[in-house]
Amino acid sequence: MAPFIISPHNPNIIYHGMQYLFMSRDKGDSWERISPDLTRNINAELGDIPFQTIFSIAESPLKFGLIYVGTDDGNVHITKDGGKTWKKIMNGLPYQKWVSKMVASAYDMGTVYMTQNGKRDDDFNPYIWKSTDFGETWEDISGNIPLGPVNVIREDPVDRNILYVATDVGVYVTKDGGKKWDVLGGNLPSVYALDLIIHPRDNIVVIATHGRGMWAIDAEAVNEKSTRRRFRRF
Repeated sequence: MAPFIISPHNPNIIYHGMQYLFMSRDKGDSWERISPDLTRNINAELGDIPFQTIFSIAESPLKFGLIYVGTDDGNVHITKDGGKTWKKIMNGLPYQKWVSKMVASAYDMGTVYMTQNGKRDDDFNPYIWKSTDFGETWEDISGNIPLGPVNVIREDPVDRNILYVATDVGVYVTKDGGKKWDVLGGNLPSVYALDLIIHPRDNIVVIATHGRGMWAIDAEAVNEKSTRRRFRRF
């Protein structure tokens, strides 16, 4: 499950993660390595889980070359110059927790969100982090979420204070930047939610679950652009 993303600034540019970050400027016809080994790279700790590989990549939609990388062995790095220089941004983070998702904010250049997942070593706490200074410091915004693990975080495309997270037991939403979270329920079952997106044109939340299909709800039900509607299953 090696990650790759398409640059929000140029659809010909692709980033692909192994223990190094690779970049293609021609849709994958050729590649260049743009990072050193970003994992812990400790042979004695190499295993099936973690395998010391990159798991999440995010490029800022506000600045080309501002990239965050998280690994399955808990490392987090930033580059502000397209990979020429890298900095580890780990201040205050727990040791060796799987980085399940990084999201560079579309509203503020210095803001980045991150989720971590500890279930592979029997840690079921919810790890949800926000930084407003390019990862120099991190704030815990897990609030009142009772249980992890957390698999992904997403920003709402309409309201910067609305965030969504998918966990092993369902989906939560906050309207105040993480102070208070509510279950995004309705007829969505309590289920392992692997991923979710908010469609930028149609403003629809689409949720992928493990073994219970795909679910969708109009995001207007959350950001109050129209009347509420129930989930639809695909």
